[in-house]
Amino acid sequence: MEAIILGCGEAFDETLPNTSLLVKSSVLLLLDCGFSAASQVWQAAPDPSAIDLIYLSHAHADHYFGMPGLLGRMWEEGRTKPLQIVSQASVLDQLRHALELGYRGMPERYRFPIDYRPANAGDTLEFADVAMDFAETEHSASNLAIRIASGGKSICYSGDGSLTDSSRQLFAGTDLLIHEAYTIDQRKFHADIPSLLPIAGQVRSLGLVHIQRRLRAEPSRILEIIKPTAGCITMPEPMTHFQV
Repeated sequence: MEAIILGCGEAFDETLPNTSLLVKSSVLLLLDCGFSAASQVWQAAPDPSAIDLIYLSHAHADHYFGMPGLLGRMWEEGRTKPLQIVSQASVLDQLRHALELGYRGMPERYRFPIDYRPANAGDTLEFADVAMDFAETEHSASNLAIRIASGGKSICYSGDGSLTDSSRQLFAGTDLLIHEAYTIDQRKFHADIPSLLPIAGQVRSLGLVHIQRRLRAEPSRILEIIKPTAGCITMPEPMTHFQV
């Protein structure tokens, strides 16, 4: 399996695209697509039929407002291959509305069928050779972290939100965890870097994303905190590739 970090920025970062990633196995999955992430998708996967499934962690703009443009370009470039979109039922409802608001009437003209698949905490969904499991995090909007497993390997992605008992269980033993790490100080609805350090001992690799823009501009502060992990934790840049 392979993960490509398309963007690692938080909602209002002027220098980094919104947090989003591609996961490759025998199929290609896109995890989240915020308003500044869609152009990153086309750089990494220019074929309009390349992506097989899109997962949306929650209904905040920096995680799904890129979808009207993404699907619009797929339509414009002639995609006919079916597409699966997985998320919570409430997020799928908001997505349908956003697609229509973005380009009124266009969704009716898509030439590719879309299978909207609802996901709930505790579910296991299968797609091709991939199994997807979900757990709630603590966030201001209902958010589901995801574990993607294929061929004995796994990649986890938190979306947004602080750790919960169920998300800790979901992440344990994974090969790669991409987790939002908004702050150093403990804060409601977002993960802080110190709280993630114990998780580093339970996964092979931990990538910190969605770091508050002013904090991200002071990497020495972050490196001082994560130094005891001896390299298990990284701060990936856009277009960083991970092999697992």
